Amino acid sequence: MGAFPTVSRDAILPGFGITKLVIAIAIVVVFSLVVYANLASRRSADERVADARTLRQWGIALNLYLIENENQLPSVGTTPITPEQKTAWFNVLPPYISETPLAELPPGQRPRPGVPSIWIRPGSKPVKIWDTEQFYFNYGMNRALQPVADVRSFRIFEIPFPGNVIFLAPTAGYDPSSEQSTVATQKDLKATVPILFCDGHVQPVSAAILRAPESLAAPTSSDAVSWFQQ
Repeated sequence: MGAFPTVSRDAILPGFGITKLVIAIAIVVVFSLVVYANLASRRSADERVADARTLRQWGIALNLYLIENENQLPSVGTTPITPEQKTAWFNVLPPYISETPLAELPPGQRPRPGVPSIWIRPGSKPVKIWDTEQFYFNYGMNRALQPVADVRSFRIFEIPFPGNVIFLAPTAGYDPSSEQSTVATQKDLKATVPILFCDGHVQPVSAAILRAPESLAAPTSSDAVSWFQQ
């Protein structure tokens, strides 16, 4: 029996050796990674824009509320979410932008991760199993604006430089308040998240420019409302 004929690799891939094949595969891989990175970056940028747009709506509601309530800021509110909390931000602000107060939303219509609304940050991942009785929302009011529970929050003119004081900041959900340590939940201190300030403007903020929690003034002082480094 004769020997099997040998077939050269150039016969299989004429003019296209192994080295060229490896280079071609590497180019495809690099191109795919670049495309993926660009898509991820664009998606992240789009989410930040949508996030800022949502916060601007809350800013409109806040300014209208202040006009009608002698510059009195709404209260932070507590959990559980109830209609009895008539001055809590999540109940008093929504009607100013034609939305239903959070406590009045029936089960099935309450905000949930992954479902776009004024309560949910863009990019939040949907969940397969969800308790429709649950209240979930991605924004919280600056706890320092009402330092003592059951005592009124500050009036806007009692706050030094309202444009430098955070009103609404991202939260992990469920809690209607936010604190300095939870403002920028990004792992990278240079990463930014849109924030709503007491004067109604929205601005990206990073954890790197915030003061250390232990350096804040006494919680009952209006000086404690600003979390930024001087």
